[in-house]
Amino acid sequence: MINTRDVKKGFEKKTMKLNRLKISLLLGVILLIISASNVKAGDAVKFTASTKPVVEVGERFQIVYTVNADGENFRVPDFGSLTILSGPNRSSSSSIQIINGKMSQSTQLSFTFLVMATQPGEINIPPATITVDGKTYKSNPLKITVVQSGNSTAKTNTATGGNSQVNGNQTPGESTTVSENGLLKNDDLYIKAFISNRHPYLGEQTIITYRIYTKVPVSDITVKKLSSFPGFWTKDLMDDNQNLKQSRKIINGQEYVVADIRQLALFPQKTGKLTIEPMELECTAQVRVKTKRRRSYDPFDDFFNDPFFNNNVKNVKTILKSNPVTINVKPLPDENKPVNFNGAVGQFTFASKIDRTKLKANEALTLTITISGQGNIELVEPPKVQFPPDFETYDPKVTTRIRTNSGGISGYKKIEYLAIPRNPGDFTIPPVQFSFFNPKDEKYYTYSSDEYKIHVEKGTGGGSGVIYSSSAQEDIHYIGKDIHHIKTGKVEWQEKDKFFFGSKTFYILLVLPLILFLLAALIKAYRKKHQSNYDLLRNKKATKIAKSRLHKAEKLKKQGKDKEFYDEIAQALWGYISDKFNISRAELSIDTVKEKLNEKGVEEEVTNNFIKTLNDIEFARFAPGDVAGKMENIYDEALNAILQAEKALKK
Repeated sequence: MINTRDVKKGFEKKTMKLNRLKISLLLGVILLIISASNVKAGDAVKFTASTKPVVEVGERFQIVYTVNADGENFRVPDFGSLTILSGPNRSSSSSIQIINGKMSQSTQLSFTFLVMATQPGEINIPPATITVDGKTYKSNPLKITVVQSGNSTAKTNTATGGNSQVNGNQTPGESTTVSENGLLKNDDLYIKAFISNRHPYLGEQTIITYRIYTKVPVSDITVKKLSSFPGFWTKDLMDDNQNLKQSRKIINGQEYVVADIRQLALFPQKTGKLTIEPMELECTAQVRVKTKRRRSYDPFDDFFNDPFFNNNVKNVKTILKSNPVTINVKPLPDENKPVNFNGAVGQFTFASKIDRTKLKANEALTLTITISGQGNIELVEPPKVQFPPDFETYDPKVTTRIRTNSGGISGYKKIEYLAIPRNPGDFTIPPVQFSFFNPKDEKYYTYSSDEYKIHVEKGTGGGSGVIYSSSAQEDIHYIGKDIHHIKTGKVEWQEKDKFFFGSKTFYILLVLPLILFLLAALIKAYRKKHQSNYDLLRNKKATKIAKSRLHKAEKLKKQGKDKEFYDEIAQALWGYISDKFNISRAELSIDTVKEKLNEKGVEEEVTNNFIKTLNDIEFARFAPGDVAGKMENIYDEALNAILQAEKALKK
């Protein structure tokens, strides 16, 4: 028999559970709404365009537009003579984080175009537009310089006969490649110099880029001779420690790995024809050579004699030489040149401000002039300011901040003028003028600050003085207590026959060098003992640190970050040798590694394997092919090399 009371109680329990679930869901929704209201807006909307500043005819490259918000109505500008191969290819990413009940959200939207340059010249791409939350935003404009194809002008010549003489048929403007025994083909490896503007004005910024093209793996790139830049003021645009940004390019049906190895901003300081001498590099190229096999009657002979199995790898020392570059520098036009023009060339803005216009005598004021923009900002001279004669002035304080990138040099220069009025009254600081020449439109521009009215009241402590004229017609100011009377008062006398020799001070100074010498000897002994303990500690922790770096490299491998992976693997191997033998990183080289391992009696096979791993890391940076597979092989080689070396050193 069914108990009605039990059924009723069960129903009430289920109803209560359902109500609690509804309340929980409602609270969750309310919490989510409250959290969403706390989403940080983050930075303002940024819509940017980016691409390579210098490309070659026939080169394929990307133009990317990025906005840090969810936008719509993307309008693409005219790309001029560029041929659009694909695009816009839209991609987006977003992330949401909830920390301590607060939600933060970030969104990034990208539009990518794959384009190809078809003819040399300068291409100016106007800003693109996009709509975010009903408001239209514009990107920055782009400027691209298209130069002739590096393969058409950068031919290579290979010396034969085992010497390093350059072929006499080499024509001016070409780059050269000289290798051992002529193992490299004509177009396997070369470097080329590109200039963004061959006809700049005096003082106009132009960019020179040295680019390497290779179809074979290369390593151990060292500079044998840097280009000289007579008649130019230069600024390096690349960080010495940054990794080379690599890309792939198809030239005449051949795939090359391309990287910019050096980039500088040049500012010509004289007119006429200026020649930049070639840059020379030395590197090791990894080429495949065929070996002859003895004919046999083995049934598998035809299979294993296939050319694929007869290719061996050989390291070849190679010297690369870029093409010389000639620049014709034009003088600045004399027409409409301002009287106060002092050589500033570029695109600049000008601003001025003064910290006070009402003050008392003997108080200081500061007039600040800020010049910012793109061009020879470091060479800009401070404008002249005409302060009233009653103002005491000092040399201005100049602060310069420079930003360098592939587009050149930009930044600002802040000039602070300090002045002190010495007499009360009303004074006027005339407008400060700054003139510059803009090479883009070939015009002079002049900026002028405001005229500043200064009211100076009488200062405390007798700040007012008397102004009168001398026979030399120079104004002389008697200013408070700046000019003192002859000192009067009590005079300190010195006792007769009292000499420094034989005094307490004399003996203290006599003994002091001996005390300092003993102290220095004690410090040296302490440091030597401490250093020996430190070297021992480095030796013991060498393997642990190397394994830690390998563990980090494994994470980078899984993330697909090949550049960071190779850097970490190289640091693990070089750091292991540095710590194990107490050698500074600056003294490390392939020869040093071989010498130290041989001194410890390490087997030649283990030593060669360690050195081969170091070389393979360098080769892998440029070697085409499967990125994931290369990283896996390099990781296994590095781990095996360290384990073998550690095992051999413990014997």
